Amino acid sequence: MNIISTPHNIEWLLDSNEDLPATATIGEAAETKKISFPYPPEMATGFSEHTKTPTGIVVIQDTHHFMPNQCPPSIPIGSFSVEFDEPVLAIHTVHQGEVLVVDRKSGETASRRSGIDGFGQYSEYSVEQTVTTSTSLLTTALLAPVRQLEQLLDRDTVAMVFDRLQISQINTHGLHQIPLTISKRLEHFVDHSLRNPFKALHLQARFLDYLCSLTLHLGSDIVKTQNQNSAQSRAQAVHNFLICVGAETPTLSSLSEKFGASPNRLNAEFMLEFGETIYSFMTNYRLEQARLAIEKGCQPLKVIAYKVGYSHVNHFITAFKRKYNCTPGSLRP
Repeated sequence: MNIISTPHNIEWLLDSNEDLPATATIGEAAETKKISFPYPPEMATGFSEHTKTPTGIVVIQDTHHFMPNQCPPSIPIGSFSVEFDEPVLAIHTVHQGEVLVVDRKSGETASRRSGIDGFGQYSEYSVEQTVTTSTSLLTTALLAPVRQLEQLLDRDTVAMVFDRLQISQINTHGLHQIPLTISKRLEHFVDHSLRNPFKALHLQARFLDYLCSLTLHLGSDIVKTQNQNSAQSRAQAVHNFLICVGAETPTLSSLSEKFGASPNRLNAEFMLEFGETIYSFMTNYRLEQARLAIEKGCQPLKVIAYKVGYSHVNHFITAFKRKYNCTPGSLRP
């Protein structure tokens, strides 16, 4: 079973003195292929080990070491994209350090660090990665065909896992707090001292161990209750943040990064708790604050408009009239 129909393409964003091609490919080797990140040697070193088994499981482990006082706070690494012959479960965990991941299709941005793992069901993906350099970065990505999962478990169990991870639809993803006792199993997933077929069998056994632990964790009633409480708490935290943010207008992507959930999930949780979308709440709340300020004070409309997030007073007047069916000036005492 070969799940990768086209090679895993890399477009480097690193500045390097080396004469590198515009793209590089990994994923064609039967065992492990190692590719170096083209860092300037005085700045950092890094490499990616890409292992594929005959059953279609792919493990990508990245290691980055940064030279003290030689690096900027963050470094754009590259764009990574791949297409699959069939849907796959993708798992991404950070063992040490932090990496910023941007989905090139949706524009969503998420900060990945230890304790918050990324999960997705994909037919294709394309992302850009930027690393922070305050500490070394160690990550593991795991790709497994959905059909392989259904053979190892069963279709209903896989459906339950995907439902709890909120990735039941193709090309959906999310971030989840997974116990480190489970995530750490991915850190030493591949034993490079072994050779096929023992290396593949060992990797398959490690994968089953991780999969069973993850399934038991997601299937417990405790986790279900925690997920529900977590969603309510996160929606309330977003609400409290929005009423204190002032004139700044945060984007869904920035809120997603701040509160550790995808924009769609964050919006859905907020709507379930408060009955309106995040954008609708921000608009209505700010216009209500503006109405109170107009009725109780004598500040110029331009000042009030700026305080509630409008850069142009005419846009504020239009929005106010749409909501209250009157102009802001008509409410002056």
